[in-house]
Amino acid sequence: MPIPDPKTVAVASERSSDLLVWFEVHPTVSIVAFALACLIVVIAYFAGGRENFRKLWMSILCALIISALAMPIFIKFGRAFGLLKTAGGEIFVLLLVMIFISALAAHIYEIITVSAREARPD
Repeated sequence: MPIPDPKTVAVASERSSDLLVWFEVHPTVSIVAFALACLIVVIAYFAGGRENFRKLWMSILCALIISALAMPIFIKFGRAFGLLKTAGGEIFVLLLVMIFISALAAHIYEIITVSAREARPD
């Protein structure tokens, strides 16, 4: 078994500690954003989410599965343009993925609710 080069091992161990990179956000801002997101989910649940609970979870599940299977495309895109070599590029690719997932979930939900409404007789 070959002996690993110490420089390679050092670089690999340094990289594994910085697996996910994001821009600097004050902890208070993160807490407020997370609390706001939780509040929106609770308000939406009582504003109609209770009646559409299955539709909401179906759209979330479908969006997660589709986006997980499409993630290699985003990684190839980032590598092709050299974006994954910098922290800013990694953030940009992650933002693209988040926009993709959000838009996908919203559109799947729209398809499910519109299709269900059209299928129901008046």
